[in-house]
Amino acid sequence: MKKNIVLFAIMLSILVILTGCAPTPVVPPNTQPTTYTIKVISACGDCYGNVYVNGVPTGAYLIPWGAANISGVPSGAAIRLEDEWGYVSHTEYFNPMFGTNVVFDRFF
Repeated sequence: MKKNIVLFAIMLSILVILTGCAPTPVVPPNTQPTTYTIKVISACGDCYGNVYVNGVPTGAYLIPWGAANISGVPSGAAIRLEDEWGYVSHTEYFNPMFGTNVVFDRFF
């Protein structure tokens, strides 16, 4: 029994010596941006108004058949338009996997 314990200790010591200390794995840095600059595009004559991101006005105004650049937009953001009379468009959700263009081809 004592011989087995000693043999086990020796084998364990040899195993530790042969494998050594494993280096700490290096985690690659996150190269994905946390916010994006997007282009909101009007693809119809009725698609215009102030651009809102997550319910907050951006200060950008989208004209019919035009485009507006918005910076600081996080992935998954809810983008909508609101015209001068308070009409609110449908919501488009920004997904950078599909590019940075958000197209409104209908208002409602």
